[in-house]
Amino acid sequence: MEDYLTARQVQDVLKVDRITVYRMLQDGRLKGVKIGQQWRFPRSEFERMLQGQISQDSAAQEMADAGFPTHCVQTIQDLYAEVGQIGAMMVDPKGQPLTRISQACSFCQMILSSPSGRAACAASWQSFASNSASGSSYFTCHAGLQYIGCPVTSKDQSAGLFLTGQFYWQPPDPREQNERIRRLASAYALPFETLRQAAVDIPTIDPARQVSVESWPKAAARAVQSILNERTGFVERLQQIANLTQIS
Repeated sequence: MEDYLTARQVQDVLKVDRITVYRMLQDGRLKGVKIGQQWRFPRSEFERMLQGQISQDSAAQEMADAGFPTHCVQTIQDLYAEVGQIGAMMVDPKGQPLTRISQACSFCQMILSSPSGRAACAASWQSFASNSASGSSYFTCHAGLQYIGCPVTSKDQSAGLFLTGQFYWQPPDPREQNERIRRLASAYALPFETLRQAAVDIPTIDPARQVSVESWPKAAARAVQSILNERTGFVERLQQIANLTQIS
């Protein structure tokens, strides 16, 4: 079962103050889960950070190295997620993450803190990408949470899928949810009671907000698409200049 560190324990190991710990949490260097008013940090993730191993942002970093404008896309994604107060991310056509998850709820953070839980999330993202290619826009992950996706293209080529999610369209049946959380806790070696408490933070979309929530991934996808098209055009112009100035 996953062991969690307190903020004080992280401070003691890193020899930093509390503000630095929260700054590292905000910029993604630390992975944490907020339970009530307290942050807890998965020991396995913390040890991986100390060992310099690649975190769940590795795929996004690889794409950045390959020229994908991760920083620009992340900024747009963070903005939409903050406005909507729901999770958001972008995956490539195969379902691999291109960005860090924005506004991840405590429940999903706990699932992602478990290696087997993260693998299940990755399988869900891959399924979303595959189903999106077949025309689907609404998805349900392995943990029973809902997502909306909108494809992003660049020069008529698929660049990935913009996702908003980690919510319920309707309040779940308490008995069914309790049983689902129990299964998830057992499957991913997570403390049931802590996971159950974290599930309280999963938002339910009010019917009055449904139309606007459905429009957000489309608007974000258009913004990302514009950036990709501008970048592609710029690269093409540079290549044309290089070809014209190339000495035979």
